[in-house]
Amino acid sequence: MKRFFLFYIALICLTFVSCRDFLTETNYSGLSDNPFYNSEVGVEALVNSCYTPTRLWYGKEGGATLTELGTDLFLKGGDCKHPQFSMYNMDLNSQDPLLQVYWSKFYEAINYCNTALERLKTAPLDEEVRKRRIGEVAFLRAFYYWHLTEIWGPVHLTTTPSEGVQTEAYRTPVEDIYKQIFSDLDLAITNLAGYVTPDGGRVTLPAAEAFKARMLLTRKQYAEAAKLAEHVITDYNFKFFDDYASVWDMANSEGSTNSEVIWYVNYSSDQLLNRDISEEDYSANNSLYTNANCFYTEGGNNLHLMFCYRYDLLGAGVSIDLNGVGYQRYATSKHLLELYNEDIDQRYDGTFREVIYNNGSSDNKYTSQQGDTAIYFTKKHLSKEFADRVRTKYCMKDIDSLYNDDGSLRDNRWFVEMHKHADHTRAEAMERASKRDAFVLRLSEMYLIAAEAEMMNNNISTAVQWMNDLRVQRAKPGHEEEMKITAADMNIDFILDERARELVGEQLRWFDLKRTGKLVEYVRKWNTDAKDNIQDYHVLRPIPQVQLDAITNKGDFLQNEGYK
Repeated sequence: MKRFFLFYIALICLTFVSCRDFLTETNYSGLSDNPFYNSEVGVEALVNSCYTPTRLWYGKEGGATLTELGTDLFLKGGDCKHPQFSMYNMDLNSQDPLLQVYWSKFYEAINYCNTALERLKTAPLDEEVRKRRIGEVAFLRAFYYWHLTEIWGPVHLTTTPSEGVQTEAYRTPVEDIYKQIFSDLDLAITNLAGYVTPDGGRVTLPAAEAFKARMLLTRKQYAEAAKLAEHVITDYNFKFFDDYASVWDMANSEGSTNSEVIWYVNYSSDQLLNRDISEEDYSANNSLYTNANCFYTEGGNNLHLMFCYRYDLLGAGVSIDLNGVGYQRYATSKHLLELYNEDIDQRYDGTFREVIYNNGSSDNKYTSQQGDTAIYFTKKHLSKEFADRVRTKYCMKDIDSLYNDDGSLRDNRWFVEMHKHADHTRAEAMERASKRDAFVLRLSEMYLIAAEAEMMNNNISTAVQWMNDLRVQRAKPGHEEEMKITAADMNIDFILDERARELVGEQLRWFDLKRTGKLVEYVRKWNTDAKDNIQDYHVLRPIPQVQLDAITNKGDFLQNEGYK
């Protein structure tokens, strides 16, 4: 394994080939001093290498595990590959391969960024292009450091390229890491001025501003966060769809043409362009990557697999088709379902799938015919009379059949599935890779940031207005007034509920609960997998032991509290 502290890093550079909606990336191996990187093509390839690690996190099982599992919204599904992150048990420790992979990959990403920023100082590029590339890379370095410090706390901060062996590391205070994050974002905003049009997944000015608004909220700089979020809302051309389901329609899955998407990690229908890790790297670390179960060799967005159950195993006349494959990694919690009022809020129907139709499978113990309802899993409480009437027609489970009174699953194979990442355009039913872009920053988050920041800054009426502006957009037709709230409703719990309704499954929840100091409280209240195990120290993850073993100044870089 290439370790951060032992930097035997041969930069993995990726060349840029123009294509309408995505960065085309091809792996190269070579030393960072190679003259190739002093050429225009070479430095562009180096910049593109800084983007590639985003594909190892967003739209991937590993990244979703570390952000959605172990929260109030999801429990471990019947085939969960990382149950320790849901249960917070003794298996969540410094030997965990998933944490080892991401520690290494985030630091490799930062070294790409450090090297690119150094090369860009003298790069043979047009001055405007050079400035823009500096802005993009500065954003990405800030982006990776945010992940590192929020997951692991005080980590080693470096802003210079690492070549050869590095055997010492020091824990930089979180406040200092955020100073670097804000410095990089300010550089990005300055250099990206004028670049506001989506361009194949590249960072733009509104993306940098939107991410800075998220960072300002994280650091409790509420006035600045509100001002910047409101600027992104009002000063660009982002706009809401009339129907929340349209945000997730495959027709709108390309971030560059989705009017609600500010920044995205791009994927392609050509799986050769989706590869996010070199064959050499995967081969050399096959055992680690296999044990980590964090991403697949063919690349692509994999989240369409993760939140669904195996409907084909119910004997209900449904075989696996292009509407989804159920890997049942993450099971929807009862708490999440109960956050929605589906009678007035579009987002329930746009997020979950309750009905699956008979598609002609001969494996059918019910009387449904092709095209009829075959499976109905619902958050509703259904009467005994209704259940008796339909029990021979199709497979039906209501919320009382799926969950116990304490919110635990009666059987973690079966739950109401979160379906917003579905991709029915895949070439084959069992294809794991989706071309769906992973949406990282969306317009609605800016409304949520503005509402929370204004509330925390005691501007309650303004906070209510921003919240109502969002909720009215998400109302079912004719229910706009019912969706509005008042000042009495505005508190941090309502904010978190609204963020769940809007952003569930978008790899933010763990960060949100940690940021607001609600992780332990919410998990104890609503996550039956973890309520007896989670402790205050679980707001950080354990440092991988291989990293601690690799350094020589061990007394300066200790394990996070609570872990062995």
